[in-house]
Amino acid sequence: MTPSSVFLAPQGVLARFVRSVRIVSRGSDAGPYIRLPDGEVDLIVRVTPANGYVHAIGTRLHALHKSVVDVPQTIAVRFKPGGAYPFFGVPMSELTDRIVSIDTLWGADGTRLRHELAEAPSIAARMQVLEDALTERLRRGDVFEPASAHVVRRAIRVMTDATEPPRVEVLARELGLSARQLRRAFDEVVGVSPKEFARVVRFQRAVRASERAATPDWGAIAAAVGYYDQAHLISDFRALTGTTPSAFVRARARAESLQSVSPG
Repeated sequence: MTPSSVFLAPQGVLARFVRSVRIVSRGSDAGPYIRLPDGEVDLIVRVTPANGYVHAIGTRLHALHKSVVDVPQTIAVRFKPGGAYPFFGVPMSELTDRIVSIDTLWGADGTRLRHELAEAPSIAARMQVLEDALTERLRRGDVFEPASAHVVRRAIRVMTDATEPPRVEVLARELGLSARQLRRAFDEVVGVSPKEFARVVRFQRAVRASERAATPDWGAIAAAVGYYDQAHLISDFRALTGTTPSAFVRARARAESLQSVSPG
């Protein structure tokens, strides 16, 4: 039996920070899980009959590959780029390419959240517990919120909207900062440098373009999304996924095939 997923839009004040909430029902084998670099942070909740497990997956600069078997009920909160910083109390660079438990991040509050999630009688009740906990973090006076956060959000909009992201020095000057100040702000709020974030934005555009083609033309994709040439695209794919673009597409097709088949 494969698990099924439902995506929910964030509600209320959380909509400013959260991109989506995904609920995964129990399945015997979810197959391989690949978390690609995308400039975003996840909060993962897994509930078993005995306990609740909650951890953050920091901003990725390298793809995360995991084999997932016997999936418990899972809630995955996906934060927007720069949207996770108020909830974890640390600079986002401390979470980059790491998986960190909520107990480590929140201390006793994290332990209490895990217990409340495990004891909640339904998925609706668990969602309410999680929403209340995240909303409470926003209302606290001691949450981590750099003064430069609003500038980072502006920079993110410029970089994601532009056909070709501007150079860091040019972007910083337009925002009234030095390049060093902008890099420090990105480390705190996003977890990666502006240059690394721009690289991830371009990579994600290439991934989405490849998904729209039965047989991707990597040279054309490279030109369309802002790479110097196909060799530049291949280099980035190797750095961010550990494999070539063609091998990545084959692996993605295999994963999708496995998830579409329900064993008898």
